[in-house]
Amino acid sequence: MMLPLLLGAALQLAAPSAAAAQDIVASYSELGGKPYTVGYDGRSMRLGGKPALLLSGSVHYVRSTPEMWPEIFAKMKASGMNAVESYVFWNYHVRTLDDHNAGTADYSGRGNVTLFLELAAKADLFVIWRIGPYICAEWPGGGMPDWLRQIPGMHARSASQPYQDVCTKWMHDHIEYVRPHFAENGGPIIMTQMENELSGPSNTPYVDWLGELATELKTGLPWIMCHGAHANNTIETCNGCDCASFVSGLAAQNQPAMWSEDEQWFDRFEQGASVRATGNVGYGVAKFIAAGGSMHNFYMFHGGTMWGNWSTTVRRTRLTPSYANTANLASDSIVYNPKYKTIAELHLIAAKYAATILHTPIAALSSGGNRQGSYQVTLNGTGSDPALTFAFNEGSNATTLSIGGQSLPMAAGSARAFDASLKPLWYSEPGEIDGVGEPYHVALEAPLPWQGWENENNSAPDSKGTWYGTSFALDSSLPAAAQVSVNLTGFGQGNLFLNGVHVAYFNLEDGSCANPPGGVNGHGSCLGYVESRCGKPTQDTYHVPPEWLVKSSAGQSDGAMNEMMVWSDPRLPNNVTAIDPRQASVVYRVDPPAIREQVEALLAASQQV
Repeated sequence: MMLPLLLGAALQLAAPSAAAAQDIVASYSELGGKPYTVGYDGRSMRLGGKPALLLSGSVHYVRSTPEMWPEIFAKMKASGMNAVESYVFWNYHVRTLDDHNAGTADYSGRGNVTLFLELAAKADLFVIWRIGPYICAEWPGGGMPDWLRQIPGMHARSASQPYQDVCTKWMHDHIEYVRPHFAENGGPIIMTQMENELSGPSNTPYVDWLGELATELKTGLPWIMCHGAHANNTIETCNGCDCASFVSGLAAQNQPAMWSEDEQWFDRFEQGASVRATGNVGYGVAKFIAAGGSMHNFYMFHGGTMWGNWSTTVRRTRLTPSYANTANLASDSIVYNPKYKTIAELHLIAAKYAATILHTPIAALSSGGNRQGSYQVTLNGTGSDPALTFAFNEGSNATTLSIGGQSLPMAAGSARAFDASLKPLWYSEPGEIDGVGEPYHVALEAPLPWQGWENENNSAPDSKGTWYGTSFALDSSLPAAAQVSVNLTGFGQGNLFLNGVHVAYFNLEDGSCANPPGGVNGHGSCLGYVESRCGKPTQDTYHVPPEWLVKSSAGQSDGAMNEMMVWSDPRLPNNVTAIDPRQASVVYRVDPPAIREQVEALLAASQQV
């Protein structure tokens, strides 16, 4: 039985009972914008003294744009989420050593964290702020500025004085900048993260210093440290593809079980496009909640794009500009089905039963994370809480579940949810095939009028590469919410520029699903490939954010043109024998109508806040 995703039905399903609403915190708006406390116990985070079930997703502000943020947040809210998580990108904000010495940081454009936080609050989302200073994120330097190398005696991520001094200044400066958005001031930020995925033991001088710094910064918020070494005064969090077994150990330390990175992965050129199958993702989330987890975060929910020279491709890691393109929202922010739909249904169930989930002690669940075969977990809550039952098939073979007088198929690695009367609410749908999301539509029917400048006779590329240029108009007939991309089929590899902005490095080498190249981003056991992309370029279409496009006025031919340039590298990929720019096209995508209806309604409601 699939839950409806119409707006009214979704909001009705997510609404807790009046009794539950007094006992738990379901959303940021319930706190009324007034100062509130943030704490925790072994079951969950506590906001204003009340427990909260946090359903979150990562959205990196530098990999999207201010015009995209309201849409992304509305889609998160429509899918039953109540929190957003982002790293803070130190090297994006402080570009030079002189800027650092002057205490100057650039928070403009995609780095406008104030606007990002304000829009998240307006969308009724809490915020988990992962400051670093090291963040990884498949971002150049892991967010660490290149100018650190100019400082004598610098040893990054160590208990050395030069590094401690520069990090302390950055952390202090940034925290004071965003402090108005902390819970103590009625803002949406409820957690901050120190460092990221630090390997090695926790009892080192560097980890001890990180703990001291966390105390010194006086945020009034819990600090988390993700997946690795952690200071005694921070909360350890989990990342990976399965964090259910992580729960009981944290509960024993009186810390809530939080899954800060439920991996959706990223791609490299020459490797088949990767995907966490929808069924595997849904199964993992359900299992974590049934084991006692109380904060779940998708990494990523919207991966976005590494535009320009911020792409780590130019640093030889071979990452594609589109990051986590098969997450719930694709890199252009269009919903990726079936994942968006299936996970939204589970989120809405969790939101409705949040009081039941949080009132059920972890001890009563037997942790659920290390079981084998087929089993059921019932969360009974307390008092008048309605029961919620999960069933799991942990085995490698399909089976049949007999429950409530019903006989239901359970595929290997699948999960189901049932209400108190054992009526089916949700199935993880492991049989659904993950394709490439909603289809692209051609924005301009005629071939683009390209001009090349490689040499006098406009023939084969010379040793320095070839420049190609074209211009095009986007008229008002394009749907208002369409996201525009450029398909570079017909080229080989090179760089794309639009209206004077570097969009991306591109490479149309075919991706291998059978023998992917080595290096970073090897596939784990929970990952697979988008079958329809095997033997095709890993990525051939590159998103252009709305702010960079010029559109003609409604019903006008006002000459508003977009100028596009491509530098074509003379080294053609193995599968490309010749360049034919006429195959390239400007394309767009739109959300399914039902999703569009929800988003428009939520955007309208947020404007009234």
